[in-house]
Amino acid sequence: LTPVQVLKGAYSGTTYLGDNKNNPIITIFGSVFHNMAVAADGTVFTWGYNGYYELGDNTYIDKSTPIQPLSGAYNGTTYLGDNKNNPIVSVCANVYHNIALAADGSVYTWGYNGWGNLGDGTTNDGKIPLQVLNGVYSGTSYLGDNSNNPIIGVSVGKYHSMALAANGTVFTWGWNPYGQLGDNTVVRKSSPVQTVAFGTNWKQVSCSSYYTAAIKTDGTLWIWGRIINWNYSFGFIEYVL
Repeated sequence: LTPVQVLKGAYSGTTYLGDNKNNPIITIFGSVFHNMAVAADGTVFTWGYNGYYELGDNTYIDKSTPIQPLSGAYNGTTYLGDNKNNPIVSVCANVYHNIALAADGSVYTWGYNGWGNLGDGTTNDGKIPLQVLNGVYSGTSYLGDNSNNPIIGVSVGKYHSMALAANGTVFTWGWNPYGQLGDNTVVRKSSPVQTVAFGTNWKQVSCSSYYTAAIKTDGTLWIWGRIINWNYSFGFIEYVL
């Protein structure tokens, strides 16, 4: 009923997560059943429910104290973010999957993948971090691998994901029955597609469970997909945009 302090677990502190002044926690993200934190050195910590490998440690065993996701496809030594030349700078989580953005603009995902929401071209769950394929992104093999146009922002919905490139283009992938990918279809995609008719003037992106939102450089807000608002008197009101 009152706040508790997170134990350090695998974090290199004394007792609690973030209590090492030389490596404090700088970014956090809470999902429905699990949590994520990023330390100043770019390493990532996860804890909570792990039924779909969302903790990234190659197990499906829940953890009640922080552990470190394995490096997987990330270019580190052992754990996600442990390459000092390419730390993790941003993370986002939703119900059963996660996304992480590295300093070089590369994107990593892990957890549930039944709708292609990890963006690796499959629907196999990611036990450890995977690298998102380039899809329609103008790179070589992976999303963000073009140094002239790295990925600078990421977000995940319940079963879909999105990324913002430096040139202002938006890429989406995963579940799409309500048009939340913005590609003018309702077909799921297991690798990134580009939202249509929106140009290259986006500056911020965010996913919710069944819809997607983005802000243009002119400050206007745009939303697509399915929005469900809870009305305490009349129940669900659904809007399809």
